[in-house]
Amino acid sequence: MIQHRKYFSFLDSVRGLAAVSVVNEHFVIAYGLPCKAALCSQWLDNSPLHIWWDGTAAVSMFFVLSGFVLSINYVDTNFSVYTFKLVDYFLKRVCRIVLPYLAVLLVSACAYKIIISQPLLITTLAATDWINLMWRGHPLTAFAMLREAFIFVPPTELVLVPQSWTLAIELVMSLLLPVGLLFLENSLAWLVFFTCFAVLFLNVSLFLVHFLLGILLARYHQKIIQWLKKSAWVRYSVFITALFFYTITDSFAALLNDPVIWFTTALGSTMLLSCCLSSEKMQNILGHASLKFVGQVSYSLYLIHMLVLICITPFMLQLIELIIDERAVVWLCGWISTLLVSLFLANYLYQWIEKPSINFAKHLIYFKDTHCALLK
Repeated sequence: MIQHRKYFSFLDSVRGLAAVSVVNEHFVIAYGLPCKAALCSQWLDNSPLHIWWDGTAAVSMFFVLSGFVLSINYVDTNFSVYTFKLVDYFLKRVCRIVLPYLAVLLVSACAYKIIISQPLLITTLAATDWINLMWRGHPLTAFAMLREAFIFVPPTELVLVPQSWTLAIELVMSLLLPVGLLFLENSLAWLVFFTCFAVLFLNVSLFLVHFLLGILLARYHQKIIQWLKKSAWVRYSVFITALFFYTITDSFAALLNDPVIWFTTALGSTMLLSCCLSSEKMQNILGHASLKFVGQVSYSLYLIHMLVLICITPFMLQLIELIIDERAVVWLCGWISTLLVSLFLANYLYQWIEKPSINFAKHLIYFKDTHCALLK
């Protein structure tokens, strides 16, 4: 059976926007919000306006989107374990995630050695201890640096690339995906039971639920699209509800515990993706060249931005403050500069490391297939 690969290019833009919101969140944590009045901070922090720097929701979106994208080519056909090439799938995922991470880890280790030996740069736009002590507050030995390279079993504390905690989860969830598809082939109830049992009793990450929602969206996306297209009121209602769930941490973080927040943002992410899949207008917006570019380099952006924030942003702020002394303008210029430099470096990381890593996996698969054919 020939399987035609499905690719929703506009979803790359969704991933890109989520990556940008993670960058934004880390900049805000490092340098605060550009507000003098308390009301301004409340509006930007405790309302749905928080969506532009809502890293929590963005992480939920990453995992739901991964579950959808990785399973979409298997759930619409008569899936069989024999048509799912496990070794090929594992090679692609490991090379795709691990090799770019190791490259950034190596660069970060070199930068770490330089930064911690230099005095701390003081800027008028004061940095928080969170960013100042990200590296300086965590002395690392060579062995500790090497320990962070073992992404499958990461150390308790990640220092060089602190956002990489999601990558270990992504790998584990990716490797569990074939099991989920086998359960789905036999019974949806069994898939849900397996997910709940693994999370509640086997200490598997709660993000397995996010992957489950992504798989279910892939399985039923055609029916969901048909349902949403029947009525504009239904689409608008689902979209508004999705935004409410997606930004639930803004107004209700004090009332909700972490599992509830993660589950609710996962629902919001799933509903937003459903809206994207059923709306040509949203797809046209997401298809803009600038958003497609951000989506293309989104993984590299996610990997490289903390290095920029720690090593480059303080220098840029010092230069900006030589020209501008208005705090809000300095903040705005610093934020935009951090984002642009991160995108610039992400593009080179994508071209030089990420794409070659993807091609390297293809060469490994070709070599494996050729070698097996010769043995026969």
